[in-house]
Amino acid sequence: MRILLAEDDRQLADALARRLAEAGHAVDVFPTVADAEAAWTVAPYDLAIIDVMLKDGDGRALVRTVRAAGQMTPTLILTARDEIGDRVAGLDAGADDYLVKPFATDELLARLRALSRRTGDVAAPVIRIGNLTYRPATTTLAVGDRSVRLTAMEHAALHHLLRAGDRITPKQRMGEQLYSFDDDWSENAVESVIHRLRKKLSEAGATVELKAMRGLGYLLVETLR
Repeated sequence: MRILLAEDDRQLADALARRLAEAGHAVDVFPTVADAEAAWTVAPYDLAIIDVMLKDGDGRALVRTVRAAGQMTPTLILTARDEIGDRVAGLDAGADDYLVKPFATDELLARLRALSRRTGDVAAPVIRIGNLTYRPATTTLAVGDRSVRLTAMEHAALHHLLRAGDRITPKQRMGEQLYSFDDDWSENAVESVIHRLRKKLSEAGATVELKAMRGLGYLLVETLR
């Protein structure tokens, strides 16, 4: 998934971005309300993580603003304050969940998975197509009874293609899912990830083909073997 993280604590932001990237997500980090709002209005984010206290304002006001503009990205608010009134204010602003600092990263990841399930981004804990079985929560892939090792980037590409179902994913959209704003990526980089993923699926004997539709994008298609 592509995630927006609004957090002005550089150490915490770097740690979260690194952990989320390890889980196969593309993360854009912004230290201010203004920067986060500008990005949120133009980029297709799957989830947002917003700290309440940012350098130039209140993260809850940011959520309220984007909600008023019709942006319904599932959103988790972070705060150091645990009073009931603060939690209510965050949820009333339009947030979907609330997490108090300090927190365990595993809990954050679990809450993000729950938000994805709640909004329909992940249809089930296990996704099957042909003889391919994928578990999003643990990023594990099996072809038949054979486990297939993928890199974080390959996992992210596969997960997005599975979520897309029978819809073609344009190359630009795939790049936006795999890389953050800070990454220097190209279409060749996306093609390289897709090539490696296609090769691993083929070598494992998958009855699923990763097709490159010329001029359109990518699609997973079940085949007969």
